[in-house]
Amino acid sequence: MEFLRIGAMVLTVGLLLSACGGGGGGNSSGAPMGMVPEPMIPMPPQTAFSGNQMRGGTTANPLGGSLADLIRRTSGPVFGSVAQNFYSPRLAAVRSIETSFTGNRFTLHVSRHNGSSFSLDTNRDNVFDVVTYDPSENLVANRPAIDGTIVGRDVTVGVAIEWSNADFTDYVAGGYWMYVDDALNFEIGAFVDGPAFEDVALSLPATGIATYTGRAGGLYVGVAGVDQIAPRGTIENGQYQGRIQLFANFDRNSINGLIDNVDFYNVSGLFPNGQTSFEPNLIPTLYRVHLGSVPISQSGTFAGSGVRVTNPTQNITDSVGSWGGRFSNVNDADGSPRAVAGTNAGYMATSGGSEAVFTGAFYGATERFE
Repeated sequence: MEFLRIGAMVLTVGLLLSACGGGGGGNSSGAPMGMVPEPMIPMPPQTAFSGNQMRGGTTANPLGGSLADLIRRTSGPVFGSVAQNFYSPRLAAVRSIETSFTGNRFTLHVSRHNGSSFSLDTNRDNVFDVVTYDPSENLVANRPAIDGTIVGRDVTVGVAIEWSNADFTDYVAGGYWMYVDDALNFEIGAFVDGPAFEDVALSLPATGIATYTGRAGGLYVGVAGVDQIAPRGTIENGQYQGRIQLFANFDRNSINGLIDNVDFYNVSGLFPNGQTSFEPNLIPTLYRVHLGSVPISQSGTFAGSGVRVTNPTQNITDSVGSWGGRFSNVNDADGSPRAVAGTNAGYMATSGGSEAVFTGAFYGATERFE
């Protein structure tokens, strides 16, 4: 069946795990990492919206209402490290995330405020499309890195990890997840974690500015209105990757940013008649995600609203969201935190009734990262 996509309707902001541009590293997409997952594999049937989600001859909606309803069920950035999620009515806001990395094993545990949780372990769960990167192929920091996809019972996670050449415990891990269970409870979320981004004391510069450049990526879900190529009511989900630039002003204790060069990939469509489509290849877009200025706390965290999506090919009438992150507790050669990482989530709508939500992670570093 010919692939029909929701005319580039969905925005996207950024993820940690490793989406990058460039070449090498054995990645079939020809794009090295940089902390934010690369185009990897299609979401498996239990987590992608599939033809199995038919009830009485019509498509069951796993979103629990409109996407505008879903934006009201988001955790906002949650600190330990950083995480946030969208969730359908019977799930709950993320409470905490925990990761571990030994060089040969990665684990992730996500807890929600209603007491539910899920865990993934590369020693137990299915792992796909693992790609390793030499330090020269890491576009954010000159450190070795790896990314891949982990598939569990009801959840699929894209994750990327980088670490110190000499110490696996000095790592940064980030990524995003999609959760869909048999009862169609639905969730998408994003996280960043690592010792340098834990809730520990750090000293921010009293003055000066710093620019952080890196990668962003994540997941989106969209529903087509009358202004898209796909039939009205088509549900689309996929992944995105992009470049992020963050601008910290320590004189004013504020930070803002921009995600651009946004591509979609691994795009699945569920049509109103129950048919499905899948497009794994990169789809360039003109989306830009503007991260409005938010205050930096003395503990090195920041969070707020002011997420705005633009695209000259789409009549976007509404866009809202939240974003946040924290600075590394390790400084660069100039005395500024050498890296910054976080998550974001947002909602957008067009004049033709198309809607989308997205969530992802981002990771950026200064030029003096060592």
